[in-house]
Amino acid sequence: MKSSSPVTPFSCQVDEAFDHPNLTAVGGANLFVDLLRRLGVRRHFERLPFQKSAYATFSLADELETLVTIYALGCERVVHVDELEHDPLLCLKLGLNKLPHHNTLYRALDRFNDESRVLALAQINDHVIAGLVEPLEYSILDLDTTVETVYGSQQGSCVSYNPRNHGRPSYQPLLAFEGHSRVAVQVELRHGHPPDADAKIAFYQKAKERLDRHAPVRFVRADRGFTSEEFLARLESDQVKYTLKLRMTPRLYDQLDHGVLWRRLPSHETVHIEVGTVSFRAGKWSRRRRVVLVRTRFVDESQPALFANLCWDYQAIVTNLDWDPEDIWHFYNHRCTSELVIKELKHGLNIDAISKADFWPNAADLWLKSLAYNVLLHLKQHLPAPYHAFSVARLCRVLLRVPAVLVRHARRWRLRLPQHWPHQEAWKYLRQSLAAT
Repeated sequence: MKSSSPVTPFSCQVDEAFDHPNLTAVGGANLFVDLLRRLGVRRHFERLPFQKSAYATFSLADELETLVTIYALGCERVVHVDELEHDPLLCLKLGLNKLPHHNTLYRALDRFNDESRVLALAQINDHVIAGLVEPLEYSILDLDTTVETVYGSQQGSCVSYNPRNHGRPSYQPLLAFEGHSRVAVQVELRHGHPPDADAKIAFYQKAKERLDRHAPVRFVRADRGFTSEEFLARLESDQVKYTLKLRMTPRLYDQLDHGVLWRRLPSHETVHIEVGTVSFRAGKWSRRRRVVLVRTRFVDESQPALFANLCWDYQAIVTNLDWDPEDIWHFYNHRCTSELVIKELKHGLNIDAISKADFWPNAADLWLKSLAYNVLLHLKQHLPAPYHAFSVARLCRVLLRVPAVLVRHARRWRLRLPQHWPHQEAWKYLRQSLAAT
């Protein structure tokens, strides 16, 4: 009996050649740049008062528009622009023979060498967020801080609070978002020390002023770093309602055994959740304020606890709202969207990739990345509902970084996209939505 010969796996030899001049890896840039121009960002860049010479190869508007575009396309650092320097679609859309070299873009950031120039980018952001915020009846201002670790001797960085990289120098920027739309309203790069009450009040006033132009600020939410007497008094004088996370201090724990009426909420079968309220005056507060208490613990019916109070995890929220404690807890928990936005800014726009050694260019870079984020929010607004929940990184992966071929025919350019691409209906929907507005 003959033995059967081994079956060799099928293999198809594919030849390779680097000879097609009109291929692009970022077909979605056709959408992004159109929207960027539609929002007037290029026009505002051209109006900045510190322009380059008329004889320069690239104008300042060329360089800043390139930076915003490559950030939206997922480039982690400025130097990564070199990978797209001769991309035919980007060059065509931006009106350039080739994209600026990364050293040119670094020098563009260097032009933002003082606070007044950085604030010019903040004013451009006001125009970008208008279409996202103006339809709102009122706005919710979410305030937060984050830590950006640096790995050099960047100006203004210092060793301070850094939960992940202990002992490393860092910046600690302040960020403000609108609670409904997740728009980045105000960003401020700061040195690594936690901001004091005066810095927080000044930042809050700037963010509130920007939002009040479009939709009046009715509520403020923030974490436990914003509960000083000075900050609370400012909110109360502005007649703004607030829900702020409060640190569980020993004095506040002492209140648990003195008249807190706990009410159990319907919850998951494995978790008990109870809410209560107490009138409390922290050490430096001028008076008592309402504090909502929330405690949770896992259900363990097999063995009763000896010290029941020690089995709970506690949260405290200081507020001037007269709502039910459960409603206040749920309303404050929606502030977690700001934590998600910070993650998107870090993982999608790479705000923690510090580009320069000087402070103000880094502050300008933070604003340019925030601009790119807000333009992407506009992009999501014109997409079908399932895409509204996409993160920045996912949106870039599925819609912007798509291969395509540029074709010139009958004196018109055409972008030829993959025939069986699963997101082509979303692309068409976006085009129709933009055409209707």
